[in-house]
Amino acid sequence: MENIFEKGCLIQLSSSIWGARRKIKAEQITHMADAGQWLSTQKKLVDPCALKPIHKVANAARGYLSGMSLPFPINGMVFVPKEMISRVDEQLTRFQTEFNEKVGEFISRYDRLREAAMLHLGDLFNETDYPVNIASKFSFTWRFVVLDVPNGRSGVLSPEVYEREKQKFVQSMEDAREMAVMSLREEFSGMIERITERFTNGGDTKPKVFKNGTINNFYAFFETFKERNIFDDHELAQLVDRARAVLGGNTADIIRSNDQLKEQIRDGMAEVEKAMDEMLERPRRKIVMD
Repeated sequence: MENIFEKGCLIQLSSSIWGARRKIKAEQITHMADAGQWLSTQKKLVDPCALKPIHKVANAARGYLSGMSLPFPINGMVFVPKEMISRVDEQLTRFQTEFNEKVGEFISRYDRLREAAMLHLGDLFNETDYPVNIASKFSFTWRFVVLDVPNGRSGVLSPEVYEREKQKFVQSMEDAREMAVMSLREEFSGMIERITERFTNGGDTKPKVFKNGTINNFYAFFETFKERNIFDDHELAQLVDRARAVLGGNTADIIRSNDQLKEQIRDGMAEVEKAMDEMLERPRRKIVMD
């Protein structure tokens, strides 16, 4: 059995943000047709825009972690290769600082936001809907976790339970391996599909815009691929190297301004996409060139 916890550990990222909503009965709002965006089947306790900066940081943190980790068959946890643990921890600390700053800005406006809600909600305004300690409704935390085979020698587990839990652990390791390999393959395949779409003309439609993010996502993937490829998927590694060579370090601006380079990248990425489709054993999407 290959124990992946020799290659890294799990991380669980948790964030909580005040919901700022309360359910209301339909009959309570029949006489408030002009309440507009503040009422539906729920009442909004503050302007939702006030919480958007906090949600934005939390979503950015989850997006970052997704790009630096591999899936694991335990809900709410992902696997981080050991070479990336310090980097991930430092970046999450920065996200936590930004999250707390945005929460502080919201708290500084809390009284004013509540006063505005009083005007919009009218009779539906209820002072008890608003926490006195609003800071307690926000949190941003993470923890690293390492699992191991259950220890039957401690005497806590019976031999039968120990064997069952041991088999569960072995199966989890195999599931994690399969998920990690497939996750990287599908992530890379999706990127290849998106870039080939940039060269696709859908009939009478205008050519699609070749965006900076399309290229930047590749370079971000190249940067972390070696560490994330913990099971040495040589077949995928070869295709990643081919895509890296096709792009040749060129930026989106350079590619957009050079028709010959665009043609080279189009042809090169089409070949990589064909190989990826064969690897994933799915029908190849037909590409119509502009």
